[in-house]
This record gives sequence, structure tokens and C-alpha cells, in this order.
Amino acid sequence: MSYTHLIKEEILTKALINKIEIDFELYAILKAKNAIYADRIDFRNENIAIAKRVYSGLKELAKVRIEIKYIMSKHFGMHKEYVVLIRYQQNFKKIIKHFDKIRVKDIQKSESKIKGYIRGMFLATGYIKQPEKEYALDFFISDREDALKLYEVFSRLDKKVFFTEKRNKYLVYLRNSEDIMDILVMLGATKAFFEYEEVTLVKEIRNKTIRSINWEVANETKAMSLGQRQIRMIEHLDKKIGLETLSFVLQEVAEVRLKNSESSLREIAEIIGITKSGVRGRFKRLNDLYEELGEG
Repeated sequence: MSYTHLIKEEILTKALINKIEIDFELYAILKAKNAIYADRIDFRNENIAIAKRVYSGLKELAKVRIEIKYIMSKHFGMHKEYVVLIRYQQNFKKIIKHFDKIRVKDIQKSESKIKGYIRGMFLATGYIKQPEKEYALDFFISDREDALKLYEVFSRLDKKVFFTEKRNKYLVYLRNSEDIMDILVMLGATKAFFEYEEVTLVKEIRNKTIRSINWEVANETKAMSLGQRQIRMIEHLDKKIGLETLSFVLQEVAEVRLKNSESSLREIAEIIGITKSGVRGRFKRLNDLYEELGEG
């Protein structure tokens, strides 16, 4: 069972009480699946729990005869597809008028509308990756207008949302872990939220540790490389003119470096008893002398 299926399963186990949320969730599901026609409502989905959710929602709207069945679909391989169907009949127009009254542009005026609409879009078109692999929440939507509406909803919620076209569908997606966790709470997937949060915290700690180790290794490598260059310079000066010809301070830093090839400038400074900038200044003078000899 996929990670996405588990989250949808958690959402579907919770009964909805808020009528506005129910209406906007049902509207979003049907719109995303292109199920609303002038003469019928024809909803098809592979998830029986979502099909039952749609059936229950439609049943509350008007006294109409609703058919629910399954067929064997050959689309992308043989599998069951559940169908919720309302044919044109008495009170059918009442259902259509009910959906006509729902305006997506008014979603931002109500938290219940936002929750219901996003939940419906997720149940119908949503896909989420396990946080251990990647932070990714995707909505694959057939209709460009519906995709742009969802994109606008997320934008108005100040989420880092993106929009593109992929595989003949429109993709609305999020890649920020905090935004995804906010959406999980909005969807009602509380258990999934806490599990997601735990994984992100562990990953963050691990990444910080790795960055810290890399930083320390880089500094050690840099110090070793610098020390080796300085030793070669000192050995060349000793060969050409002799270290005893140097001033006391330069001779002192040269000898300390020869005995401590892997030490950093700070450690050299502590051994001599001066500042790090003082050590750096002495090595600069040694380097200037080295270049004067034409060996730079």
C-alpha cells in the first residue's frame, strides 16, 4: 500500500460534520474528475472509500436514485474502477444548481471552504512522497482552469507553490516540508503529520551533523595543505640562505612550523604566545622573502 493511499485512508476514516467543508470537498472531487455533466453525474475512481464518500455526499443533496457499481477497466492494466452515477431524473437539477452556487473564487473567505476544497482536490488528484525520500506534494489535474484555481488558493495561503504542465496534465506542487505539514493538518491527517514531522526533524539533525563534519574536515584539510606549502617554503629558504640568517621572530615561527606541520595558524600562535594575525604576518614576510629569491 502506497504512502499516499495510507494518508487518504486516514482522511477518509474521519467523518465530516461541517456542511460547508462537505460541500466544497465533494465539489472539488467531482470537478477534478470531470464528473459533472448537464444530464448526469458520472464519478469514477479506483478507491472504493472515496467512491463511498462521494455517494454519501450526493445522497445528502437531494432525493435521487444513485447507482454505485464497479467495472473492470483496462486503462493502464486490468483493475477495478468504482462508478457513482446519477442519471437525469426528478431533482437532478437541484443537485446541479447546488454546485453552480459554489464559487471557488469565494474560497478565501472561509477556512471551512479552504479545507474542504483542498481536501477534495487531494483525494481526487493528490500524490505525496514519503519524507524519507523527498519532500513532495503533487496534484495532477486534467483541467487547466481547475489547476490554476488550486495554485491561487495555495498562493493566497503564502505557500511556496509551483505550476507546470506534465504528461498532458497540469501539475500543482509543493516542495517545502513546512508547507506540506501545514497541508497535512488542513487535510485532517493528524497521524501522518506527526510522523512526517518526526522524519523531517531526524533528517535536519543528520544534515546538520554531516555539514558540521564536512566543515571540520575541510578546515583540517585546508590547515594541512597550508602547513605543507609553508614547510616547502621554509625548507627552500633554509637551503638557499639558511634559517640562521633570518630575524629571530621569523626563525622562531619557521622552526615551530617545521615541528608542527599539521597545526593551524591559531595553534601555531598559541605555541609561540602571539596572536593569529601576528603569525600570519610573519609567514607573509617569509613568503615575501621567498618570492624575492625568484622562487615564488
